Parts: sequence; structure tokens; C-alpha cells
Amino acid sequence: MPSSRHFNLASLFLLLTLSLSSAQITLYTGGTQTTAGADATSTASAPEGTYTGLAAYDPTVLTPPPAPEVPVTSYSLSVPANPQAVFDAGLQLSIGQKGNFLGFSVELSVANTIMGSSATNLKVPFLNYMANIQNRAGVGALIRVGGNSQEGSTIFVDKLPDGGILNKIKVSENPTETPIINYSVDLFYLMRNITSLVGVDWYFGLAFNQSDVDAPTGNVPIAATWAQQILGDNLLGLSVGNEPDLYVDHNKRTAPWGVSDYVTEYDDMKQSILTDGQLSNQVAFLGPSTCCDVAGFELDDVLNAGWLTQNVDNLAAVTVQHYPTNNCQINGNVINAQDIFADFLNHTSAVSQVSPYLGNSVTVQNAGKELVMLETNTASCGGFPGLSDSFGAAMWLTDYAFQMAWGNFSAALVHVGGQNVYYNPFTPPPSASDSSKQWTTGSIYYSSLVVAEAFGRSNASRIVDITPSTDTDANSIYHPAYAVYENDAVSRVVLFNFIDDNTGGNDLTVNVPANGASTVNVRYFRATSVSEQYEITWANQTLGTSFASDGRLYGDLVTVQVTCTDGNCPISVPAPSIALVFMTEDAVTASSPEADATTTYATSVIGSGSATVDTGALETSNGQNNQGSANGRTSKGGASSAMSRSNTRMGFLGGVVAGAGALLALLI
Repeated sequence: MPSSRHFNLASLFLLLTLSLSSAQITLYTGGTQTTAGADATSTASAPEGTYTGLAAYDPTVLTPPPAPEVPVTSYSLSVPANPQAVFDAGLQLSIGQKGNFLGFSVELSVANTIMGSSATNLKVPFLNYMANIQNRAGVGALIRVGGNSQEGSTIFVDKLPDGGILNKIKVSENPTETPIINYSVDLFYLMRNITSLVGVDWYFGLAFNQSDVDAPTGNVPIAATWAQQILGDNLLGLSVGNEPDLYVDHNKRTAPWGVSDYVTEYDDMKQSILTDGQLSNQVAFLGPSTCCDVAGFELDDVLNAGWLTQNVDNLAAVTVQHYPTNNCQINGNVINAQDIFADFLNHTSAVSQVSPYLGNSVTVQNAGKELVMLETNTASCGGFPGLSDSFGAAMWLTDYAFQMAWGNFSAALVHVGGQNVYYNPFTPPPSASDSSKQWTTGSIYYSSLVVAEAFGRSNASRIVDITPSTDTDANSIYHPAYAVYENDAVSRVVLFNFIDDNTGGNDLTVNVPANGASTVNVRYFRATSVSEQYEITWANQTLGTSFASDGRLYGDLVTVQVTCTDGNCPISVPAPSIALVFMTEDAVTASSPEADATTTYATSVIGSGSATVDTGALETSNGQNNQGSANGRTSKGGASSAMSRSNTRMGFLGGVVAGAGALLALLI
């Protein structure tokens, strides 16, 4: 873990930068899916004797699947000019989508290593990763804090040692085994501080797995109240339960516990929170977060049991969780990553993952709610070496995200675990270091940037899958295509080439209708192979290799201009790559960081400093002044001014920084 001194000073420099630009910033103080019967994560097939370290840094490289015997090097794409033309072609446009569609699901047990160890010690590389998205989407990233480790968790009566946000009581090497977590109110203040800087909106997971023994647990309404009071409108929902369809298999319930029992317990917990807590917004709940196609306990079964109708007035969104496969050891059966690598490298995968939810999305929309993929990634039980961290996986996730958006999901969150998993979009270094530029960027992080730029800042982009038919392109499963519509016109086209071939023999030229444009602009998502882990670029920029990232993009931003002739724009799509085609100049502008965009922060800060804190500002801030209020309780039946005390007990990130004169010996 990077040193506390280093990141406190980095945050101090962050505030200095904002102060000098006249920005007024107020800072506030205060799971991995498993498959039934999963016992442990399998050992991946790295070359014998070459690597025995942490999964997040595994250098295993898989062999790309062979290119098709007969290459397709060009075709003409049919792109409807407007929404009416889409409908006339028998296609369906999505609901309006935001640029932050592809977000992150942070396992509660690693929130301190990913986001910050306390409300005043923020991980600056994490802020940079989030700022990259905000700068492109125009809105902050979506983050869920929860997962398996939210179950059975409790909130402390008072702060943890050193102002810590959580404390692990039980830890296992098995990435699917649920640790016991104590978390403090400082976690919510940390989240609020992150929002103050990079605009993040949050989903938060509440404990549910012991409600049959101690129903409801008295701690949960308190946690829900604190979360909403501190995060305010930036809290999008409270998740009640995580993968309840696996409760019996994981010994969290006793058979024949099923859907009807879940519906009853969900209502009990909801009513307890509404009665014993003090929620200002009661349309706050998420569920059911089913995950695993368990017979009799799928989303359809929960909806048909009356859960949606019974809870519709209090639901912020309907949530599911899904992984296409697993790296779990089930009765000795271990999947070899090489055997399934090709499954991720064509459009069939994305379509098959989303199609089971299409009917559900209609039901949920008819109820006036959003459908959210609360947790997903390449494979449960930590992903696969050489697959989950490959460029091919990033291409797959981009296709999957577009397919979910077209299927009328409103958001999809990529799971982030510890250092014993292969699929993280970003991972901090495993130990203290003098330099903070030692994070590792996973390939799938880039997918969030591609999606953010493709959807843009309008918050109303409508997506349609326009993948060519086999009559047009015999290799069409390797060449999916999407169109994005804004203001009743096509604004962007996204073209894929999943084929691995660095000879140029499978490079593709797609003729895209110009729709009156004389030129269009293109940005490329590139790597030399679908197996590549780190030498990956988006618009020629990269986040670096293993142990070499601070969350900022490096290199010159390259946008290629293409001249259109005879009504067509010939777009080159090398093998392998994704091409994002901007059909108008406005579309390019709306997908590029603006001059006044959220700052990304240098993290090589050495020195010491202090800041003057206006505690009066804290007492009237969104952090709330709750002296004398029941909202200050931190345990059932007790009352304190802990929430108010938390506002003033934190360090220099606890309020409005008075000015640059308070900073001492700050060296860059």
C-alpha cells in the first residue's frame, strides 16, 4: 500500500491546484460472484516455473485463436440516418444512455486499498482513473461498494483506529469466501470526498445474510441512514442482499429456503430500515441482485413472485449480477483459459449474455424503473490468467457494454477485487513504496473510456446494434458494429475487428455512409494482439505497464481524419482494433476533455504541509450538523453527536481549504 504521507500530500497538492484556479471545493469528513458449489479459485495455467506471485500481476499470455481461412477485407455498412429509419429497418433503439454507463463495483473488503484508507487519505491514482471518465462523460463515474463482503458486515459505534474506514475480522486466501468486515462512518465521508473531487455517484450494499437469525439486524438501518445523510443525492441506491440465489449453496440459509422466503425477508429488512432509520428519500432500495441462473431463483421467478409490485414505490432500480463463466474449482472441474479464449472474441458472446434479460428490461421499464447490471466481469472466482487481463477481454467488455446499453440496461459495473484476482481494471501496488506511479491498469479499464466517448455528454445517446449480416460480411461475428443517435441523427459509429492478425491480411475497410459529411474523425482502440496485456492504446494514449501507472493517460491524443467520397467514408479497422467514428465535429467535441475539465493529479509530491479548516463551514455543509439529532446514532438504542464530531475530527481534508498560503515546503 502506498504510504499515507505520500497520498495526503498528493491530495494537498490537488487542493492547491483547485484553489489557484478559483475552484471552491468543500470536502466532508466524518462480490465476487460464485457458482454453486465453488470451493476455490483454480490455479491458472502459467508456464511451469515462471510465475507464482499475486494473480493481479500474472504475466501469462495466451495463444490467440487463428484467423478465419477466408479473410473479409471490406464491406459497406448500412447505417440508418435517423431514428425513424432505424424503426423502418426493423431495428430497435435503446433508451437514452449516459457516458458513465460502464462503471465499477468495488468489493467492500478492498475499498480501503482502492479508494483510500481514511476520509482524509484518498488514493490519488484512483481519483485520476475516475477523472478520466468524468472528463469524457461529463458526469461522474458510477461506483458500487459492496459484494460478498457486504453480507454480515457491521458499522462501528465510533471510529476505527487511525480513522480507518474498515477493519477485516476474518480474511481468507479464497477470493470467493466472504470476509467479516467492520466499517465505520468514515467510509461514507471518504466516498463523499471522492464525489467532491471527481463527481462519483454511488450504490452501497447493506448486510442481509443473517436476517433469518436476527431479523432485522439493528445495525443496518443506522448504516442506511448515515449513507444517505452523508452522500445525499449522490447515493443512487441501497442494495439489500447480494446474490440471494446462492444463499443455500453457500450455507447462508437452510434448504428449502427460496424465492418466497427471500421476498418476505426483503420486505422485513426494507420495513426495518424505513421504520428504524431516518431516510429522507425512501425511493432508495435495490434488488434482487440474483446472479447465477439457479433454477427456480432467476430474476423472472423473483418478479413473478410479486417482489417488484410489492416494492415498486421504494425501488431506485432493479439489479442483477452476471458473469459469462467461472474460474471456480467445482468438484475438481477446472476450466482452462486457453480453451475458452476464442469464446470472448466474437459478437456471439455479448448477444448471448444479454438476450436472457431483454424481457426483464421491458417489465422493469413498464414499472418505471431502471435495470442495472450491478456486478459483472469476465469470469467469477477472480477471472482467468492471460484472458481477463488481455486486450481481447477489453474488446469483449466494450461489445458487452454496448449490447447491454442496447438491451436497455441503464448501467453496468465491472467488479474490482483484491490482488488475488486477474480481472481488475486497476490495482494498487501490494506494498508501501516511495513512488505512487506503481498502480497496474487492467486492460478492461480502457473499455470505460471507449464507452464514455462513444456515448458522449448528452446523457441521451440511443444505441442500436447494426452488425452486418453474413450476406454482407461472412466474418460478421468478428465485426460487430453499433450506431449512436443524438438529437434524431447518427452521431457516432463503432466498428470492431476481433480477428488477431498482425500481417494485415485481415485488416478491414468499412464503407460508412457519409450522410452529407465531407470528412469524419476516428479514434482507435489498439494493440498488436488480442493476447496483449499492457501495450494498449486508446487514441494513441496509454496508461502504462504493470507497476507503472498513476491513473493518467500518457502520449499525444491522436484523432484520424478520413475524407469521404461518393457518399461513403472508408474507415480502416486493423486486426485487432475498435474504431470509434465521429460523424460530426460536434460529436468529437462532446467526447473530448474540455479546457476546464476535472484535473488529473500528479502524484510525485514530496514535502509536508498543513491547511486551515473552517469548522463552521463543515457544520453547514452537506456533511450535516446533527447535534441533538437521532441521525447521529451509531448503534441501536444509542445516541451521540458522532456524526457532527466526525465532521471536525478529520485532518486537512475536513473542510474548505483557506488558501495556498497554508501549504508548506511543497515540492513537485
